[in-house]
Amino acid sequence: MKLTVLLQGGSPQVEIGAEPLDAESSPVVDLKAEEALLGALLLDNDGFDSLGPTLTAEDFSEPFHQRLFTAMWDTRQTGELVEPIRMAERFAKDLAFPELGGVRYLAELVVRAPPIKDVPALAARIGGLAMRRRARTEEDDLDVALREARARGAMRAAKVLAGPEMLGADNFATLIGATRETVRQKLKRGEVLGLQGAKRGVRYPAWQVTQDGGLLPGLPKLFELFGDSPWAVFRFLSQPAPAFGGESPKDRLRAGKVDQVLDLAEGQARGDFG
Repeated sequence: MKLTVLLQGGSPQVEIGAEPLDAESSPVVDLKAEEALLGALLLDNDGFDSLGPTLTAEDFSEPFHQRLFTAMWDTRQTGELVEPIRMAERFAKDLAFPELGGVRYLAELVVRAPPIKDVPALAARIGGLAMRRRARTEEDDLDVALREARARGAMRAAKVLAGPEMLGADNFATLIGATRETVRQKLKRGEVLGLQGAKRGVRYPAWQVTQDGGLLPGLPKLFELFGDSPWAVFRFLSQPAPAFGGESPKDRLRAGKVDQVLDLAEGQARGDFG
């Protein structure tokens, strides 16, 4: 819901209405609500008792409002009267204070202040907008992180695909003595490992061909264990495995030790990385 704060000229009356709100497109700043709350507190210090336990200076969007609220709160805690002249003295050297109008600005806050009964709604409005600003900031930060991660992943993938051991379909077909169509069918059945790139098409690691011209055994089972993800199978096969004394699983497969490799793959698929 949207809380609307309407200040009618110099009248101290405030109208607070509610209407459905699109959270994605709605503004997350309400300076009028901030000014109304500060003015209400300057007019009647008893309003501090109605703020609720969660509102903080950081909930105000305007930096000067943050500093003003902090000064007002601290003054209230000492038992002193929170009023415009005392606040003006506190901010005599604050560069933003004269830009806003100085003492006149504080006086206008008081003149336009709503009644004290509106303080809880204004505090809720300001606190709610602050929560949405923080949520949007977190979402923006996450989006940036995800974009950067995808970019790093794409760069690493491109580097892998550009390696000398990565063959195109024709060269790979020649290497195993088959046709391009045969390679395509084997790829579809998970009998060969092919990696899809953004520009280079499918590339085939030459190391999956054994010394006798055959294909690495156990590939269909590895695809089954790793969710038919070629890149997951590639990472598993090419990275050194502590369980094998630093030897890579592909080297174990090339040596015919299929059961050892499949046992390790099943453990990793279960989340057993010990």
